[in-house]
Amino acid sequence: MIDKLIEKTNSFEFYHNGQFNLTKLKGQIGPFNKMEFNFIVEERDDFGKIKEADHWRLIAHNTIKFRGLFSEQYLPYIKLKILNEHPLLWTFHKNELECELIGYPQNPSEFIGDLFFAYEQKAGNWIELNRHFFSIKEYYQQNGKMNLGITAPLAEPIRQVCEKHGIEFNVENVIKDYGKGNAYRPDAKLLIFGNEDVSPHDFNLRQPYIIADEFIANKK
Repeated sequence: MIDKLIEKTNSFEFYHNGQFNLTKLKGQIGPFNKMEFNFIVEERDDFGKIKEADHWRLIAHNTIKFRGLFSEQYLPYIKLKILNEHPLLWTFHKNELECELIGYPQNPSEFIGDLFFAYEQKAGNWIELNRHFFSIKEYYQQNGKMNLGITAPLAEPIRQVCEKHGIEFNVENVIKDYGKGNAYRPDAKLLIFGNEDVSPHDFNLRQPYIIADEFIANKK
């Protein structure tokens, strides 16, 4: 029944007069575990009076991560959608690259700024720059080189910025599939509480989401 819940939240009527409330959460994150999210899904009339309130149980199997579900108000992000391709899934779907940067930029502030915009353009702010680039002066400047591990889709944007700033960018190793250990989750999916009228799903505006291998929903 997850399809019915998704269809309901994407309806014109629900967007204008509906809302979610998380009432209970149980379970734990991890492989072979499941998490259960209990919601009250309400619809109101034009005067704000509740005309329908259903209790839904959403079960996420092999839950990896979730964010933003404790919000008091989900609006405008109340339109559910399951995605199989998304920057948040790159860690679990794409190859991991072990890279080396040789040479320190003459203008480190401009270098970091260019990287920030490259990350924003490629990954829509879902992946933060400081996840990979940190200790710039304490380590990178002192050594004149640095190592970083990134997902494959970020390689070309970083390479282009490095080329602009005269830095050599080398991929030293490619880690694939089961070599990634627990990060290899080819069945991982993203259930996003979004609204493409406000923002595309691939741009981060703090939309709530759940990452898991499978989603099941039923009305209680």
